[in-house]
Amino acid sequence: MIRPHSGPPPTSPAAALPGVRGAAPVLRLVPFAFARAFGRAPAGVWSAPYVLRLSGSPAGPGTAVALSWRVVIAAAPRADGMLRVGSIDRPDEGAEFDPAGDVGPVPDWIRPVLAGTTGAGGLDLLVHTDLPDSTGLSASVPLSCTAALIEAAFHDRAAGTGRRARLTDPPLGTVALSGRPGHVLVIEDAAGEPAHVPFDPDRLGLRFVLAVPRWADGDAASVDTAEHPAADPPARTSPPARNALAAGAIEARPLGAGGSTIAVVPGAALADVRRALVDTYTRAGEPAPRVLSASVGSACTRVA
Repeated sequence: MIRPHSGPPPTSPAAALPGVRGAAPVLRLVPFAFARAFGRAPAGVWSAPYVLRLSGSPAGPGTAVALSWRVVIAAAPRADGMLRVGSIDRPDEGAEFDPAGDVGPVPDWIRPVLAGTTGAGGLDLLVHTDLPDSTGLSASVPLSCTAALIEAAFHDRAAGTGRRARLTDPPLGTVALSGRPGHVLVIEDAAGEPAHVPFDPDRLGLRFVLAVPRWADGDAASVDTAEHPAADPPARTSPPARNALAAGAIEARPLGAGGSTIAVVPGAALADVRRALVDTYTRAGEPAPRVLSASVGSACTRVA
């Protein structure tokens, strides 16, 4: 666990973010929490998008899009080679280790951060994720991408003696690194660069809607939300997805093993689709799901 400390006065744009009027709340919160956790101001703040595969199998070609849900990491270099990682969302699960040595057991959510680094130099990192793990949209892609960019910003990769920098999912990681608002990306293969294809949901009045069940871990759901392979269109429906389509969504499917549903929804149908998703669960005796919405997002970038 990383203990809180009183942070020093701002000495960099990242450290000054908490006091910047008009900055997004999360961009003010993360550097403030970093200073409290590590006892010094961050040297930089990065933001990376969650990525949604729209078509194709996980191992093959298809299309994907960067979403406006984000992972934000505040960071500062260390001179001793150690990697300290904390999380606003998991305050009791921080870890400190030598990434160039025998790391040993670490929390699963930290492994993508480790995958994105080489051991080229020490870092203090504080993470915030917009979405909980149960949504079916993995934070591992934006976490590994951001860790790689942070290490490159503060340390010479050629000096690394640890593991080779890699992305937890190379095709989707490349989308996170090169995503562009108003575009989807066509993935040819794991090694190639994706091609940008114009697609502007905002101009078309479309939103990505995510319904996340609230049932407790270990409880059986009475709503059948099992995920089916994206390459098998007839099998890509579940009661929440079918009801979202009936209410006006132009695409809807199960997402992940946690029972979430993702839908692409015209603006005029947003209220009807939200109502249909909630009704699907409540009529089955389940708690109403969390219903979130997003647009197309920008690539992984340093924001301060």
